[in-house]
Amino acid sequence: MKVLSSILFFLGAYSLSFAQLTGTVSGYVTEDGSALELAGVALLKTEYATSVDSNGYFSITAPPGKYQLRVSYVGYENFQTEITIVGGENTPLNISMIPLTSKLKEVVVTGSMKEVRKSESVIPVEVYTMKYFNRNPVNNLFEALQNVNGLFADVDNGVANTSDVQMNGLEGNYTMYLIDGVPALNGLAGVYALNAFPMSIIDKVEILKGASSTLYGSEAIAGVINIKTKNPEDIPKFSMNVSLTSMLEANADFAVKYKVGKTNAMLAVSGESFNMRWDLNNDGFLDIPLINSVSVFNKWSVPRADHKVTNFYLRYLYEDRFGGDKTLPSAWRGSNRYYSEAITTNQWQAGLQWALPVKENILFQADYSEHRQKAYYGFHRYHGIQVSGFSQLTWRKKVKQLTEFLVGAVYRVSYMEDNSPLSSDSLTGYKRLAHLPGIFFDNEWYIAKGHVLSIGARVDYSSRSKFVATPRFNYKWNSKNDKNMIRLGVGTGYRVPNLLNEGFGALNGSRSIVVEGALKPEYAVNANLNYTRVQELKGGLLNMDVSGFYTWFSNYIEPDYETDPTLIIYSNNKGATAAGFSVNADFTFNYPLKVGIGFTYTHVFEIDENDEGEIEREVPLHQPPFVANFFLSYSFPVPQLSIDWTGNFVAPMKLAVVPDDYRSPKSPFFTIQNIQLTKKFKKGVQLYLGLKNIFNFIQKDPILRPFDPYNRDIANNNPYGYHFDTTYGFTTTQGIKAFVGFRYVIP
Repeated sequence: MKVLSSILFFLGAYSLSFAQLTGTVSGYVTEDGSALELAGVALLKTEYATSVDSNGYFSITAPPGKYQLRVSYVGYENFQTEITIVGGENTPLNISMIPLTSKLKEVVVTGSMKEVRKSESVIPVEVYTMKYFNRNPVNNLFEALQNVNGLFADVDNGVANTSDVQMNGLEGNYTMYLIDGVPALNGLAGVYALNAFPMSIIDKVEILKGASSTLYGSEAIAGVINIKTKNPEDIPKFSMNVSLTSMLEANADFAVKYKVGKTNAMLAVSGESFNMRWDLNNDGFLDIPLINSVSVFNKWSVPRADHKVTNFYLRYLYEDRFGGDKTLPSAWRGSNRYYSEAITTNQWQAGLQWALPVKENILFQADYSEHRQKAYYGFHRYHGIQVSGFSQLTWRKKVKQLTEFLVGAVYRVSYMEDNSPLSSDSLTGYKRLAHLPGIFFDNEWYIAKGHVLSIGARVDYSSRSKFVATPRFNYKWNSKNDKNMIRLGVGTGYRVPNLLNEGFGALNGSRSIVVEGALKPEYAVNANLNYTRVQELKGGLLNMDVSGFYTWFSNYIEPDYETDPTLIIYSNNKGATAAGFSVNADFTFNYPLKVGIGFTYTHVFEIDENDEGEIEREVPLHQPPFVANFFLSYSFPVPQLSIDWTGNFVAPMKLAVVPDDYRSPKSPFFTIQNIQLTKKFKKGVQLYLGLKNIFNFIQKDPILRPFDPYNRDIANNNPYGYHFDTTYGFTTTQGIKAFVGFRYVIP
């Protein structure tokens, strides 16, 4: 009996000591609440592994210590995290897996003004989140859009670096920019607004290519870029991102979530500072404009018993930008001895989104914005103010699961005043005080399984164009397994020209502006055909997207830089066409590697008559026929280190040259590529560093005769009669530069 008692005591003591020498990690593996049975769970570099049962539950027992736990399942992104097992204790862990097809499950609103999954949208909408943009850290929206397929970020000016983003071969003034569905960044605010728009407030960017004037009105001819700001409920308690480049460009973003009573709120503050006078190409002009800016964004989300939307927001931006002669003190703006382009801007914006407290789905939106700008272009002083008001009421109704219609009424009013003839009513029809009321509808029919038809139309009234109708037609087919989709869209658009946002040199101190006759509105017809394929392969998942597009203009306002090297001439013409196709593909491997590549080919030409009455076709300036981009991302799980390689390739484009110019009439084929390393630490800390423009491409001679900006010495040693000119610039003059940054998040 004593022997048996001794044995039982020994076994109990051994079991207790063994339990203390081991611990467990257990939990559930799911996707949208559904168990992922047979998913593999393993502690890396050990023999401890198991699989998930039919309820989604798993449990692993192992000695105490730190481990890398990985969960893998076919068709899903691998999940990996560091865990600590404590002897005699259980570490709970509930894991939600992300499907490789999650891109198709992203919610978009731009295509039809409603929240739908990307795969269900009748209109193809591309979605880019901050995760995409963080592959190449950027300070503003202009830089962020440089590696998006179908877009070309064009530097419009070699002094102040004002810029625009072309879409499918059309200048940026043919694209409608929205902030949370509200028209913004146009007119005076669009001269360089992309450079000044901060990234800290952006949740995602939705891009719709193709005529969208039916839903969004004037300017939405090439497409729509909708900037979705972050929701207070979804952001971390605190986040920060600070960075510094080897050229001493400093950027800082901060965001905090807080509550006022039951109302959720967020406050985001961004700042950029650069005050170094770099002149790496030795032309006497600053390579990068001196910039000091601050942006403040405040947004509130009010909870309601009916779970309907109530959001309101405030935004303020201040920026001071100074480019030009590197020896000119900033205080000497407007000097008639040294040339500079100095711009100071103040923007205010306030808005509201409110779902009416009724049974029906009725949404009211209102927005007010004000933009004040003071600038010097050489010794020419410019000052202007633009005030815009926007209100819209929409009603959405679904009828018996077969059809859904949208009806809306919109009213826009704008006031613009400046000291420039560019906004003259007699020349452009762009009235100082303009009212633009309109009504629109859109109807979706689910005509058969996998077939959806959408027909819409809009009627606007303006004092210049009177009544203008912009209909559109869209059709979508998808296969039974949702892996193949075809979308067809046809629509019309119109635009009243505004020279302050026209082309790339309207506000320019090196050339004079000439407007030949009253400029007429531009009308366009656009067609777009899109095919999307999702293919599950043995090694991972392939997403492929192919599009063809065609746009015809009855009138096309394109600035003429070639007739006279001292002038920029605006006039009406016989029209223009823009046609092309784009291909985009990304492959997500079962291991932590993701690769993407895309390219866009465009053929754009304007049509006009020469002096003999013959029709001529001219390729516009600054529009490359071929642009490609790529990214490659790989993560090393155990050290929590990732590497991102991004870049683009740009084919030669036509440039603004003068008679007997020693510079090439076309840009060279060039590439801008970047590489970044990111290290993740515990408790929401990330450190990133890398190189931009790793092949050190620098544009040559962006400014003609920079040593004589006011043409006072053109008669001496100037056999070809060159004049000072800044319109040749098309891309960076900065060369290779390093960067380092720090991110910190408190969930």
